[in-house]
Amino acid sequence: MPVTDISFQNGVFSSREVGHVDANDAKMWTENLMRFARNSETPIVVLVDACQATAISNEARRIFALAAETPNVRIAAVATNTLLVTQQSRMAALMGTVRHTHETHFFKSLEEAEQFVSSYVAPLAYSR
Repeated sequence: MPVTDISFQNGVFSSREVGHVDANDAKMWTENLMRFARNSETPIVVLVDACQATAISNEARRIFALAAETPNVRIAAVATNTLLVTQQSRMAALMGTVRHTHETHFFKSLEEAEQFVSSYVAPLAYSR
């Protein structure tokens, strides 16, 4: 499946896209995002590693755009290093700006995206 390695740890919902991403992949990803966001006590951060993605279908872009309406998401970061996937991802983000709950930022490497995301992860609260 082109959307893999979906996880939620320490307030970060992360996944990896490989190859051609279609509507079924986008739907599964969105369902997981909604579930984790709904069950989190604090706003979550989204990290997508799309460095190995080759294309995103039109229908998948529409579904991803709808995911921008997911409540309890603080910010999203997408790492992609191919022009086509970058353009397609930006189109999905642009389509979702009308009713989006968060901003989406794009990076040319996973390392840059991870560094950005780390600045948005809520620090642990310590009590004495």
